[in-house]
Amino acid sequence: MIVELLAAIKAVPRIVDALERLGDVGTAIAAQRRKDEKDELVEDIIAAARLRREQRVLDSEAKRVSGDSGEESDGA
Repeated sequence: MIVELLAAIKAVPRIVDALERLGDVGTAIAAQRRKDEKDELVEDIIAAARLRREQRVLDSEAKRVSGDSGEESDGA
């Protein structure tokens, strides 16, 4: 029984090391998940900004075209 107890005590540092590595893996997984969520948020923000820009361009072109046609009808 003493031999088993000594073997268990001898194994404690390896068990602690294994648990620390598991903790490090868990931390890395959580960090990667947060990074992925932030990256997705940035991509969504960029896509929304592009859509707003495209809409402004379309709106300004529509105003220009309607302004051109209005001017032509006044000049005719």
